[in-house]
Order: sequence, then structure tokens, then C-alpha cells
Amino acid sequence: MQPNEIHALIQLLDDPDEGVYLHVREQLLAKGTSVLPALLESREAHAQCEEHERRMDELVEGLHGAFVHNGLRDWFDSGAESALEGALWVHKAADPLLDMDALRASYEKLKRNVWLELNEELTALEQVRILNHVLYDIEGFTNAKSGQPDPKQALLGEVMAERKGNPLGLGILYLSLAQDLNLPIHGVNLPNHFILCYCDEHHIHHESDQPDNQTPGGVLFYINPFSQGTVINKAEVSEFLSHLELPVDERNCGPCGSVDIIRRLIGNVAYGYERSGHIRQAEKMRELLMFVETGATETPSPGASAEGGEAPEGGLL
Repeated sequence: MQPNEIHALIQLLDDPDEGVYLHVREQLLAKGTSVLPALLESREAHAQCEEHERRMDELVEGLHGAFVHNGLRDWFDSGAESALEGALWVHKAADPLLDMDALRASYEKLKRNVWLELNEELTALEQVRILNHVLYDIEGFTNAKSGQPDPKQALLGEVMAERKGNPLGLGILYLSLAQDLNLPIHGVNLPNHFILCYCDEHHIHHESDQPDNQTPGGVLFYINPFSQGTVINKAEVSEFLSHLELPVDERNCGPCGSVDIIRRLIGNVAYGYERSGHIRQAEKMRELLMFVETGATETPSPGASAEGGEAPEGGLL
């Protein structure tokens, strides 16, 4: 369908005849996401017409939702290992106008800057120091210490554009770089504060083999991306969990998968939208979380439920 035909159909959305609208809606939906830019442009131009805006929102939500779901299905089908790709689709769900290709290009440039500084002779701590130096000293990333939950602080594109984020936003960026550079760094679903761990991949214990009240085997040390990549020892994490009266076990302080992280991200963004009064956006995020829960095969993580979103990220000690 040519652009002028698409615009002609969009103009018919103003027709008072509901039958005409339903016919036009069916034709536009059949064209898929290629018509989204024209729909979004028209929605902005007709913002003063309530009925037109309602119909446009219905179309945009239908098309955009299907597009995001398809992207996440592909992510699951590929193994759902890349935290970067999962986070990109969450941001796209929040912002239909996000240019994912431009964001990927920006990320690739950042990754190359880190890669140029690394070599195979470096120790684990030296690798982390280099990642910290590039990310925080050279690129200027910093933590967003805000009194109010803000969904933008967790969304990857916003974190990269503003050079600041909350523990989850900075943590996912840090983790993505580590994953793509083959560093054995993993996310940790620590309650109230997302952190990372550097692992000895040859000595990671299974949960059933883990002694009671001990940090998981294979974890060499922890990393706090919200605090300039500060290295945290295992005793500090154990003490933090004891203050919360939670067990020191694989679930609370062991490596977690990317699906767990993306669940937590969606819940965090939903909570931010809700607290800032954007109820419809919060509902959309919760609907997305339900979709992810359906597509995942792992056990749901605490703090990222479809009902309540996720509380704001806190601090370590």
C-alpha cells in the first residue's frame, strides 16, 4: 500500500459511521507495523479531536503491542540470554517512537570503547576496574539519586542518553557489556537493590549442593553498578540480607538469568509509571509482564509480579 493510500485511510478514521471505521481499522491492522509512523503522526496532528484520538490509540496500541510481543517471542526463541535485547524490547514497549537501530549503534560504540581496553592477561578485578573506568570516568555515567521513582531511570535508551540511571538501569547496561565481552559477570536478584556478581565459571554450585546460609559457590565477588562499579565482598551481601531477615541463598544472592532481570525491569518501570500518575502506561507494563510470564519457563522472581509492579531500588548498607 502506497503512503497516500495509508493517509487516505487514516483520514477516514474521522467518519462518524462506525461501520466505516471498523472497515478502515481492519485494513490498517492488516498492514502491520509499517503504518505505525503515519498513525503516530496523525495522532499528534489531531490531538484536539477526542474521538479521532480514541480510535488512533486503539489502533496504535494494537499494532505496537503485536510488534513488541513478536520481538520478545523471537528473544525467547533465541534462548533469552541477551539482557540487552530484552531491555531494548521493554523500552520499545514504553516508547513506540524509540529508534532501536540507533540505540543499538550507540551501544556498539560504547562496547568497542571497553573492548579496546581489555586483554586476556587481566585478572578479574583488573577487568572490572577497566569497565568501571570507561563507563564512569570516561563516558560519565552516574547514578540518578531521585526522591521519586522515575521509569526513565531504568529504560536502557534513557540511561544511555542521559548518562544516568537507577541500580537496574545502570546494572543492565553494565551486564550487557560484560555479556557481549565474554566476562563471567551475572545479574543478582538481590532484594531492593539490583547488583552483579563476578563468577568462577568452573566452580558454580547447583542450588541443591549449596550449604545453608552461605553465598553461592562460584561467586568471587559482587559489583554495585549504582556506586561506580564498587566491588562488594560476600560478607557485606550476607549482612545486608540478614538485616532484611532473608536467607543467604542462591535465590537472593546467586546469579540469575536474563528473563528474571527483564521481569524485574518491567515491574520497576510499571511501578515508576504508577507512582508518577501515568496509570495507563503502568497497566501496559503489567500486561507486558503477564506476557513475559507466559513466555518464560523459569520460576517467577520475587518483586516482579504482574499485580503490583516493583518497589523502588534501594541502597546497600
